[in-house]
Amino acid sequence: MSMTLVGGRAEVAAPAQSASLCFVVDPDFVFLQEFAKSLRGVGVDTVELISSARLAENIDGQNPNVIFLDLNAANPYECVRALISLKESRFPGRVQLLGKCETALLENFRKIGLDASLAMLPVLQKPVDFSSVRKIVLEQKLNCQPVAAPELSLKAAIANDFVTFWYQPKIDLKRGRVVGAEAFARIAHPRHGILSPARFLAGASDEDLLGLASRALASAFQLGAKFDELGISMQIAINLSVESILKLPISELIMKHRPDTKQPSPGILFDVTETQVLNKVTVLREKFNELGKYGISLAIDNFGRGNSSFSLLRYLPFSEIKIDPSFVQGCASNAGNANVCKSMIQIAHNFSRSAVAVGIETSEDARTLVELGCDLVQGYIFGKPMTDSQLITMVTTGRAQSKNFVG
Repeated sequence: MSMTLVGGRAEVAAPAQSASLCFVVDPDFVFLQEFAKSLRGVGVDTVELISSARLAENIDGQNPNVIFLDLNAANPYECVRALISLKESRFPGRVQLLGKCETALLENFRKIGLDASLAMLPVLQKPVDFSSVRKIVLEQKLNCQPVAAPELSLKAAIANDFVTFWYQPKIDLKRGRVVGAEAFARIAHPRHGILSPARFLAGASDEDLLGLASRALASAFQLGAKFDELGISMQIAINLSVESILKLPISELIMKHRPDTKQPSPGILFDVTETQVLNKVTVLREKFNELGKYGISLAIDNFGRGNSSFSLLRYLPFSEIKIDPSFVQGCASNAGNANVCKSMIQIAHNFSRSAVAVGIETSEDARTLVELGCDLVQGYIFGKPMTDSQLITMVTTGRAQSKNFVG
């Protein structure tokens, strides 16, 4: 089994046969990825989580051998809640605390874990020496296996038609229903099961990435057509690099895959990260002047993580701003995060565009975003990435009752 963060969102793939599994919980996205990469380097599967808020729920049925849990010094009680939830769920594995704080503080929380009858490992202080991490894993006598067989490459997956796409629902808070979905690539491998991008994107060539993008676009049109047949308007978002947008023969692909339906379609949304937008304003504007006639629009993803000037937004034909999860998560309890979210929502509305909050995991954060005037939301509390048939069932049977979470 493998798990990764796409666009800052935590998502767990279906389990494959594996001898060992570690959970890594840390709000620092860059550190989280490096830490998990170090574990996978010795053949250990990983699940990465930005927050410990739903830790017990995520470990249910997966039985990780070790949980690496960051002690957030700014809010240490989150760590206490995590330890208590592990105790209540009778977690049988080991817990490794780490953090960028005084060793004495880490030891105090380790003692809380020991008092809760958890198997606590010696504390680990940041910055972490990843060789120490590998040593910890090996000392736990996990059955580590070599990583990455050649058949897991993106090139092989495309050649063997193993590529598929899962979709995470996007909720309109005001109307309380699903109005769109974001596509995430998966490999449906006959032996290894469902694999997330962390297992097949490493080392992929530009040509292979273009092939993946082309398939994503075709899949999005096919899903849109299914919803059109049901009389449901559904916008499908695809994460693309600026390079892919400029190199793909998008007009040709649209003419090939666009469904011939009587129902008006909201089209396709291309998610481009804020950092890529910074130096590509002119070419993107020209490209989307062409693509707009096909119903394709632009969303600025991970907004707030980069350093671009807001004045550049005047020149981009964007339809959405997607607020980075690092600001969304905890906005109910963190005034700084709430203020940032409020500012970004106002920026979107000043341009008569939509604001999208990504990575929502708690009802408290969802309610706060409603109060701040956010238009659309994505997050585990509303739905994890799922197959196209599952998404259709969710929408048509009325399971997308987001008001249950935010009202």
